[in-house]
Amino acid sequence: MTRKHTRWLGAVGSTVLATALLAGCVATGGEAQGPKEGPDSDGPLILQSRFTDAEKGGLENLVKIFNDKGEGTVKINSIPTSTFNQQLPSYLTSKNPPDVYTWYAGQATRDFADQNLLLNLDSVWDTHKGDFPENLAKLSEDSKGTKVFIPTNNYWWGVYYFKSDFEKLGVTPPKSWDEFLAVSTKIKGEGVTPVTMGLSDNAWLASAWFDYLDLRINGAEFHQDLLAGKKSYDSPEVKKVFTAFGQVLPFMDPATLGTTHNQAISDFSQGKAAMYLLGAWAQPAIPADKKNDLAFFQFPIIDPSVPIAEEAPTDGFIASVKTTKPELAKKFLDFIASAEAQTELAKGQDGTALPANLRATVNLDALATQGKEMIQSAKAVTQFYNRDAGDAQQTPADTALTSFIANPGNVDQILKTWEDAAQKIRANS
Repeated sequence: MTRKHTRWLGAVGSTVLATALLAGCVATGGEAQGPKEGPDSDGPLILQSRFTDAEKGGLENLVKIFNDKGEGTVKINSIPTSTFNQQLPSYLTSKNPPDVYTWYAGQATRDFADQNLLLNLDSVWDTHKGDFPENLAKLSEDSKGTKVFIPTNNYWWGVYYFKSDFEKLGVTPPKSWDEFLAVSTKIKGEGVTPVTMGLSDNAWLASAWFDYLDLRINGAEFHQDLLAGKKSYDSPEVKKVFTAFGQVLPFMDPATLGTTHNQAISDFSQGKAAMYLLGAWAQPAIPADKKNDLAFFQFPIIDPSVPIAEEAPTDGFIASVKTTKPELAKKFLDFIASAEAQTELAKGQDGTALPANLRATVNLDALATQGKEMIQSAKAVTQFYNRDAGDAQQTPADTALTSFIANPGNVDQILKTWEDAAQKIRANS
């Protein structure tokens, strides 16, 4: 599945994918409703796909397997990713929309569901009880608890390091925040930069620090409310997050604002920097001779009383409430939810995409196994800043976080400016 929505890494050949551009789609409340009663209409089920050329093969194979079962016919309509993301609100609100769509979980789906635009998929989920972890089941609901999303795969985030570097530096992976600060102090004392980030061309990477610090300090519920506009960026809770972020700055590469992601990866791989908070998508950029040395640890725990949440951007499928083939749509999505389909889909992945179905049979390496266990044990999973807040909110987040790195003493004004910008975007959407 497409996992590059937050990877605006043109320098490493990544595809630019946006979160939903939801301008003009103001939520009206309510819950997802079922389609009109009556038999399905004739003709194939139209699957609107935003898969890249490299990913189309896996989806085409899945559709062929389903079609060969003789339960109906699915036809793929492939749309360039950027066009798909811009046009999805129009597709769903049109008079005769496509039936099923590739998409991703969380607020990006919930916004459509709360406008009564998505098909109720409770019956599909009922046939797959126990097949998915509880945190993914929760992630697939609208605001009223109705299932509207079928997850297919996700990936993990972690603080990456090289085992041999840690051994040379005489440190071990920290579990708590105090341990993290102590490890960073020791590493800096050895003349190595503890933390790197390449923000000159990928400022959004700083959002990973904000997301995790907020999740560890204030919890997933507050974090999601904040990104949904129900809490304020200039609140005392968010200022606590920036206080913790300020503790990281002395250990961060002082040139991070002028460093590209490629250069940061190079510094990291050469042992010039010891730690890099990244998603699993970055692993292929590590030099081949260093891959077996690569490791990661869970983002440190700050407050043990706060339930653990992890970033796990999740891809899957949704269906239009206006589909004229609701039964076929559910049959197809029932197949997509199956271990059979998700096992097949995983064959075309790069080893960093984790099947959502717990019964899918996949050979995972040590890092993927660790990532899977970390996600499954979390009390909640979130989708990364721009997926949960909306793509339009990423720019003010980038501005706030990079401004803080440059001038941490101006935190109050930075947070006020961020809140004002966030409110303005919501008012105009």
